[in-house]
Amino acid sequence: MPKLVGLSNAFNRPKADGLDQVYDHIFASIVDQRLPPGTKLNELTLCEIFNVGRRQIAQVLNRLSYDRLVTLHANRGAFVAAPDVAEARTIFEARKVIECEITRIVATDATREALGPLRRNVEEETAHRMHGRLREAIRSSGQFHILLGELAKNEILAGLVRQLVARTSLVVSLYENQSTMSCWHDDHGAFIKLLEAHRVAPAVSLMRKHLSDVEESLNFDRHAHDPLDLRNVYAPNGRG
Repeated sequence: MPKLVGLSNAFNRPKADGLDQVYDHIFASIVDQRLPPGTKLNELTLCEIFNVGRRQIAQVLNRLSYDRLVTLHANRGAFVAAPDVAEARTIFEARKVIECEITRIVATDATREALGPLRRNVEEETAHRMHGRLREAIRSSGQFHILLGELAKNEILAGLVRQLVARTSLVVSLYENQSTMSCWHDDHGAFIKLLEAHRVAPAVSLMRKHLSDVEESLNFDRHAHDPLDLRNVYAPNGRG
């Protein structure tokens, strides 16, 4: 993923995959909550940040809208999506269906060697949490589920998980409850042990419980964040 070095020269003019890089960067910024729900994605500002034209930015925003990560409003522009409670519940429902099936596939066939990326991910997330790097820990936690989806060797399922993880990040950003959210982070380590032992039914049950615990830890009465200025996210020497 490209490193942003300034507002007016963040990228060279994009090559064939340049728009994918812009998409991936905005996608990642949503997943790790640098771009919270409701943030206005001003096209001209994005053009300046990524050094691409308006038509290219419009293509990226349309793609993000298709993925339900951005909402496009006529005469108002693009905003990072802000799922309501009903949509949040459907996201978790979909994840339970899809990820429990992925778990069944992986627990049946995966070798210890194949599970290596999951173990490294858990170590990475633990280190981030120990050092108070919450944003990086959130990204690692979501990446665990994306890595698991890839182990199923089904591109469609893996793609669905990637999109749902990103949408879950929006939900968590809106409705996180700091007093209860720490209780389910150890599930990933226990989950890997079940996969290594090919204990299919317990692994599926833990995945379902894990996702339910995340959902129930949220505070759906919580109010949304105030809007964020894009320049505070992607400014030089800033957090972006």
